[in-house]
Amino acid sequence: MEIRTTSHFDKNLAKKIKKNSRLKNKIKNQISILQNNLHHPSLKLHKLKGKRIDEYSFWIEDNLRITCLFVDDVILFTDIITHDEY
Repeated sequence: MEIRTTSHFDKNLAKKIKKNSRLKNKIKNQISILQNNLHHPSLKLHKLKGKRIDEYSFWIEDNLRITCLFVDDVILFTDIITHDEY
């Protein structure tokens, strides 16, 4: 599956990495797993509710998640937030 990102995601990602440079490798690893196996247990992939009902979320570390949409053969990353923020 192809990965695409929103400008909102890109801005938030840059901020998170600037605060914590070790995140870059963790994020790359989880994205690689996502592309190869959506059902891998380390992702903790799940559908969201409420305002983000059309989105999914997967785990990066601790309380950090990436939210995304699945559109045809594209995974669109929409945000990188803590669990409390969604």
